[in-house]
Amino acid sequence: MPKQKNMRYLFQSNITFCLQENIYMKPATPSSPVLLTIEDDPLLRSTLSTYLDSYDYTIIEAENGQQGLEQFNRYKPDIVLLDLRLPILDGLDVLYTIHTSSPETPVIIVSGMGTFEDVVTAMKNGAWDYIQKPITDLALLQISIDKALLHVRLRQENEHYRKNLEEEVRQRTAELHQAQKLEAIGALAGGIAHDFNNILGVISGYTELSLLSNNPKTIPENLQQIQRAAERATDLVSQLLTFSRKGQSEHHPISIYPVIKEAVKMLNASLPATVDIKTDIAVGLEKIMADPTEILQVVMNLGTNSFHALKEETGTLDISVQPTEITEAMAMEYIGGDPGEYLRLRVKDNGCGIPADTIQNIFDPFFTTKDAGKGTGLGLAVVHDIVNGCGGFIQVNSTPGEGTAIDLYFPVVEHTPDEKETDSTPLSYGSGRVLFIDDEPALAELGNHMLTHLGYQVTACQSSLRGLEIFRARPDDFDLIITDQAMPGLPGSELITLLREIRPNLPVILCTGYSSTLTNKKLNTLQVNTFLMKPLTLRALALGVQQALH
Repeated sequence: MPKQKNMRYLFQSNITFCLQENIYMKPATPSSPVLLTIEDDPLLRSTLSTYLDSYDYTIIEAENGQQGLEQFNRYKPDIVLLDLRLPILDGLDVLYTIHTSSPETPVIIVSGMGTFEDVVTAMKNGAWDYIQKPITDLALLQISIDKALLHVRLRQENEHYRKNLEEEVRQRTAELHQAQKLEAIGALAGGIAHDFNNILGVISGYTELSLLSNNPKTIPENLQQIQRAAERATDLVSQLLTFSRKGQSEHHPISIYPVIKEAVKMLNASLPATVDIKTDIAVGLEKIMADPTEILQVVMNLGTNSFHALKEETGTLDISVQPTEITEAMAMEYIGGDPGEYLRLRVKDNGCGIPADTIQNIFDPFFTTKDAGKGTGLGLAVVHDIVNGCGGFIQVNSTPGEGTAIDLYFPVVEHTPDEKETDSTPLSYGSGRVLFIDDEPALAELGNHMLTHLGYQVTACQSSLRGLEIFRARPDDFDLIITDQAMPGLPGSELITLLREIRPNLPVILCTGYSSTLTNKKLNTLQVNTFLMKPLTLRALALGVQQALH
């Protein structure tokens, strides 16, 4: 009976075919859709292939269910024509397997033996369409194929659009973070300038007193005051550069306590004296998985936001960090996060509060209730993004007219104490011949004096090109090269490359005050023995030289 129906189907199609041609696999063109026909009747299989070949499809044939699955896995066709009654493996089983492994591949059932229940089962199992044999007009099959291929193409275009959109969102989010950082830095500028002026006042004042002093006993004490002021300036520059740097966040276990303390210092420098900042920052061994730059950013954003909520820019800011245990009951009934051990960062103010109808929108990008010129609505959106990125969550409690408390919960990952260097270690003295290169005359001279004090023979110059000239003339006269990075004509990194062409194993130390181009990858490529941040202290220089030489 199946054979008779298939023969009747051939006559009713009213199309003349070359039945002797058996097309098993035609070479594909770049735009040619791949179509798999799984049909046990060879005459019908050949007929379908011949007809569909006229539409420039790449045709693959299979004569039973098992071979059909093998061909499907091998060629990954764009569409499948499937008979339900097949030898070795039933068509419904083939359909189920294909739909399970590749649910987006359209499968059109072409069958003359299926019952109504088979039709229902096939459609439930993912069939795209069901065409009953005999087909009186093959154009019906072509229409079904065209619709299925259109569906595939639209799905692929949507997927491509989705990926492009996700990449665009990622880029825009990074730009949003950086724009918000720059906005915060702008708010800091006045306070930073004020802090620097105080530092310069200390340095200038004690230097002037030392020059005018007739009592040599007061000079060491004056110099200690100058040194402390210089260290404070170094810390301030380091914080500002860290805060403003670009690039992807680098999450690693950090102690949040010192980071929060530094952020509070920055807030004190940027907010007016009418704001009383109170802190309760315990010192613990807990660590969270975060980027210290982002934590600085969070505190600055929340502090600035709270300041804008104060009436007439006067009020109190409470900043606290405390270990907190979230129980299962708290997670289900109140907190909404996962149970576990957390560090809770709270920023609380006694400002105007947040109305109940807007509190749910405060973390939306560009949402703001501030007056024009007082904010862009980026700050809290960035805070929310950073906390989520650290695996934490946020709780907000606010009463209009009384103030707002924002609690950030960061999951604890370690309890390892920080290793801190102490200044009690004795200076490392040594011997050797050093070429010291820095384009700043005062720093070149200072480096000469410091290294000489440590016991080294020093040749100092104020130009990277001059340093290269000296080394080329006497390449075996130096045990170590110390060079600055940012120099006109020839940066330190390029100088090192030229020096290593002359002496491949030459020990080198690279110094910089700041350079966004000196990534860890580049330093590894240069094989720098030691990398030092400026300004150079005597202790850091002594240790760096010892490491480079030994």
